Amino acid sequence: MSDTTEEQLPLYLTPQFFRRTLEHGLQQQDLKVLEVHLTNLTRGGENYCSNIYRASIKYKNAEGRNVETSLIVKSMPDEKQAILARLHIYNKESIFYMHIKPKLETLMWGRDDATEPWTLGARHYYSTTQPEQTIIFEDLCSEGYQLKCRQLGLDMDHATLVMRKLAQYHALTMVMAEHEPETIIDRYPFGLLHMDAIKSEPFKLLFGTQLLKLAALVSDSEGFGAITSKLYRYHEHFTERILKSVYPLRGDLNVLNHGDLWVNNIFFKYNQEYKVEQVKIIDFQLCFYGSLGFDINYFLNTSLELEVLRTQRQRLIDIYYEALVGCLEQIPWSKPLPTYDAVMAEIRAREAYGFFVAFGFFPLMSMIGINSEDNSLKNFHDETFARKKVQLMFEGNARTLESLKCTLKRLDEMQLFD
Repeated sequence: MSDTTEEQLPLYLTPQFFRRTLEHGLQQQDLKVLEVHLTNLTRGGENYCSNIYRASIKYKNAEGRNVETSLIVKSMPDEKQAILARLHIYNKESIFYMHIKPKLETLMWGRDDATEPWTLGARHYYSTTQPEQTIIFEDLCSEGYQLKCRQLGLDMDHATLVMRKLAQYHALTMVMAEHEPETIIDRYPFGLLHMDAIKSEPFKLLFGTQLLKLAALVSDSEGFGAITSKLYRYHEHFTERILKSVYPLRGDLNVLNHGDLWVNNIFFKYNQEYKVEQVKIIDFQLCFYGSLGFDINYFLNTSLELEVLRTQRQRLIDIYYEALVGCLEQIPWSKPLPTYDAVMAEIRAREAYGFFVAFGFFPLMSMIGINSEDNSLKNFHDETFARKKVQLMFEGNARTLESLKCTLKRLDEMQLFD
């Protein structure tokens, strides 16, 4: 049944479980599952909140025809959920896939340039809390989609597609929030950086150590003397600065933020010449309603190739704005269109949040694979483990520090650290 050892696999992932999954997802009855082959895709340093499995399934449909399909199982065991229980990530993601995503995609049916259905991400098949929280999706890899390398980041072609897709997604959530606030606004009041988390000792320990490590590393670089001094002063009150950058969540232009938009949550599809043509986004477990500046700063500070970050950041923002307005013009949006200056103001208002993402999350995301295999939320609560990992985060991948230097220069020019 599997190419992994039996103790690594949830016992409830039986042929009967997948028959129920397929009947629910396909809206068909009388299916008979013939064979299930499970592969454990969970990787240290990449899957902090869940375990991921691929299920290759052979089944017989109601007409008696043999069919093969591949599904992705996202299992959220208690030991991984304990630290994040207050985030309610299963409820957030299940509601998103069952009640929000279909409506967002339907809103795009009537747009003028529609040549094929607009889809945001993977198709949802089934959600259950018994015996543990589990969500089943289509396998995008079986549909020809691929992930890019988190250690390298995205080139301009890939990043352009993401910014357009993000803008369309944001526009659609603006419309839905206007017409169905109880689903978009009320159910997603906060994201990963909950106020209690920012004030906690583990937060101060891990991220404070990372900020000090960054300051120490850039102190040896020519032209960073003044910035280094500012970083040490910034560290003295960095949790207060982060709180101020996050709260209040809402700005003047609010959307349902994805909350975790980076390379590993984005799939791409290519044509025969291997030119990227389509993009889909996954993992909506950390969504929250607030300023559109959050998602944009998060993506730009975690997911770009170094040269794209250096030279194309503003162009990507311009692409986002063009796509946002273009989408709102084609769907039932009754309010005045956002101005370019208003969008830029939202992004600038969350630059301090973007800086936290840059020194707090990006070094972890870009770690070399062999250095991140034992990373887990539980392990990072150990002070010795955390300090050892901080060293590897900043020095294992040359792109990490060079990207951070680029960001530091830009933010210093904006007087963010003053």
